Amino acid sequence: MKTKQTKMGLSLIAALAVVSAAAPGVPGGFSLLDIRSAQAQSDEKPKRSSKKVDSLRANVYEKIAKAQEKLEKGEKADAVKDLNSLLEDKINDYETAIVYQILASSVYIEEERYKEAITEYEKILKLERVPDSLQIASLNALAQLYLIDEQYENSITYMKRWMATQENPGPTPYYFMAQGYYGLEDYANIVPNILKAIELGRARGDEPKENWYLMLRLAYFELGNFEKVRDVLEYLTVNFEKPEYWRQLAAVYSELGQEDKQFATMEVAYRQGYLDKESQLINLAQLYLYHNVPIKSAWVIEKGMKDGIIEKNGENYELLGQAYLNAQEMRKAEEPLRLAAKDEDNGDIWMRLGQVYAEQERWKEAIEPLQKAVDSDDLDKPGYAHMMIGMAYFNTGKLEDAKKTFRQAAKFEETKKAAAKWIDYTGKEQERRAQLTEYYGGGGQ
Repeated sequence: MKTKQTKMGLSLIAALAVVSAAAPGVPGGFSLLDIRSAQAQSDEKPKRSSKKVDSLRANVYEKIAKAQEKLEKGEKADAVKDLNSLLEDKINDYETAIVYQILASSVYIEEERYKEAITEYEKILKLERVPDSLQIASLNALAQLYLIDEQYENSITYMKRWMATQENPGPTPYYFMAQGYYGLEDYANIVPNILKAIELGRARGDEPKENWYLMLRLAYFELGNFEKVRDVLEYLTVNFEKPEYWRQLAAVYSELGQEDKQFATMEVAYRQGYLDKESQLINLAQLYLYHNVPIKSAWVIEKGMKDGIIEKNGENYELLGQAYLNAQEMRKAEEPLRLAAKDEDNGDIWMRLGQVYAEQERWKEAIEPLQKAVDSDDLDKPGYAHMMIGMAYFNTGKLEDAKKTFRQAAKFEETKKAAAKWIDYTGKEQERRAQLTEYYGGGGQ
């Protein structure tokens, strides 16, 4: 008996719904809380400069130190007042820059007043006789602050300016740039920056961070480059071993039409216990059906129901019954199909249950579900149900009922010819049996 099989794949969009987890933020390697030492965050020294700068005078240093002590004690209002008073005095560019920096990093950033912190750092860049290290740190801080403030173009601009001051800025700034492009939804520019970060990281012997690959996966996904999404996910499954990567990889294989790899990936995920939701187990069961391994489909569903993951409803019982039907396990198909038909009151399911009984030549039991299939009025081709009821009557010796049922089947185009033959055959069988009855009843030899 041929039964309908449906190929059901994971929804790629649903499976990759978490693909944008690497949202913009302050990346590793950059710290707003230690903005004053931002210069030290690069592996390489900055480009040297012969620029003349002012010096920090002792009396000004003492005033700044006292203000910092007040900040550490929580006396913020007094400290800010003292710092603003210093700005009103005749202090040089370097001293002014230090005050701006303290206000930005120790006051505004801690209070998450990022726009005001930006203003202070911008002021530092406008000063002339300031050490390069301080202005370079300000470029770094501004890149981060603009990112947090969602001014992504400014963030990228300042990061490029900061990188231009470094002989070798290392991989992390490229990831930072990718985050800025993410904010702009400029996925094409994310890719080269992440690839550069990965290249530089590996060059210095460091394995690239997981977040970098998540950002790369996101970019390829948004660009519709599923071959590259597949490549990234293959790397993630091997190197980070998280359940969602296996499931997403299977979904991408499906999207690419690589059905055998999708199937194999889902099998591995199941064996490792990575499929723990009903939709995931049902998907695997459907894949087993599609790949003609129906008995495993049934096992997955039964175990899922036993574990309380798969709901015991009509739809799932129907799938279980279909799996056993495809596996030619007729006895085991009966109960789930009966429960499914009862729950959904679906003519097609009643029909299949009747077929299960008919396949086992349990004709008397086949009549009730087949009649319910006819009564449901939702069969696409009800003639076949009438034909099977007629055959059930015929095989239980109810020839007159069989003939009446075949006459019903003859009203449908799909069974008209077959019904006519059965009507003729049933009539001849009635005649044969009548002759036998007359012969033996009349004492014939």
